[in-house]
Amino acid sequence: MKFFIISTFALCLYILLDILLNNQMWEANTVLTVYLQDHQFPGEKEIFLFFSYSLFAMPAIALIAFLFFDNKLGALLYACLIQAIFAENSVLKNIYHQARPYFIEDEIQPYECNKEFGKPSGHAMSSSAMCFLVPCIIFPVILKDQSNYKYPYYFRVIIMFIVTAWTFMTGLSRVFMGVHSFGQILLGWVYTAYTIIIYLRYFHTPISNYIKQCLQPGSQGVSSNVIKGVGLFAFGWTCLSILLFEFNNKVFLDESEVEEWLDALYQKCANQTTHYNINSPQVLHNICFSLSLYIWFPFSFLLGIKLSKGIYNENQFSINYKMLNFWQKLSRVLIFLLLLSTLVPIILIQYQNTYAEAFGKVFNILIKKILPTSILSGLIITYIYSQILNYFKLAIEGDFIQISPQLVSTPEGYKASELGQLNF
Repeated sequence: MKFFIISTFALCLYILLDILLNNQMWEANTVLTVYLQDHQFPGEKEIFLFFSYSLFAMPAIALIAFLFFDNKLGALLYACLIQAIFAENSVLKNIYHQARPYFIEDEIQPYECNKEFGKPSGHAMSSSAMCFLVPCIIFPVILKDQSNYKYPYYFRVIIMFIVTAWTFMTGLSRVFMGVHSFGQILLGWVYTAYTIIIYLRYFHTPISNYIKQCLQPGSQGVSSNVIKGVGLFAFGWTCLSILLFEFNNKVFLDESEVEEWLDALYQKCANQTTHYNINSPQVLHNICFSLSLYIWFPFSFLLGIKLSKGIYNENQFSINYKMLNFWQKLSRVLIFLLLLSTLVPIILIQYQNTYAEAFGKVFNILIKKILPTSILSGLIITYIYSQILNYFKLAIEGDFIQISPQLVSTPEGYKASELGQLNF
């Protein structure tokens, strides 16, 4: 409890300092960004673009870990937490509703034309989470000795230096590119630090152990109360997102000021051919509302585990995976990628209404887009993929999730109170 109180107090203190020093940090950032853009050395832009876009390589690490390594559950929990941080960032942006530097500073040029609000930085939040959680969740052996693995101290120092430097360079790249102030970057780092520290200290081990117990042979599966609790949280999050969206739409935002921001986007971005307005679902509070619905991915992840009634033994996968031939291994990968590719048409469809863009619209019923994409992706990774592997006899012992008629978890089980000891 003491650690939680101190961490929360530190977060609140920084938020207060950020509010008090906002104008000074913005002015200093304008000077810094203009200097960086006016005094580039050859190749500097390409270096910063590399770090900015390298963010998208991190999910590939989780994908590789899920497909080829024992710690499949760690890879999936990593994906859940990253999706939750995306949603957290989107809600926070609609709370702060602050412009990006290139929206309002004439001398700052954008090297990437992001269209949503700038505070806190989504790249800062997601990159810091993605970098630091790889050794913490996906490959915990890097930081913690295990019976069959022990890395030297200097190796661990090198790994932490790399992820720290990578996070810093990603943040600096966003300042250089004119799409964030360093105040927005720092705030993003602070929010993510608080989120992952609290999660790792109080939640990760109980959640991980609970799911492993639910997937043991003869276990009782994920409790319906847990599913309902996570679903209720996601529903409440969605209601909060709608509330913030409507407040921005009708109270907080000045339409004439927003039009000036969107004019800057249209005039400064060479590849921007559409002149958006305040109601366009691709910009500002509209897109932030849509992206906040990624919070539904953890719900569908747990729902898929419950529906599968399968088992999981993380210590057996590598041994049995080696027994597969090349074509069996390739088939497993292709099936997974093919299933994920079915989401592409859903993602690519564009609507001109924000609610339709967030929830989708088929026969005038809101069905599609971010919300269903989040739910379907969770079900594909857990339930549908395991069922297809079982059908084609490609499932092996240690899979997440292995479907076996002889060894299954029963439909109903652990109470919500048994999720673990969450002692604050």
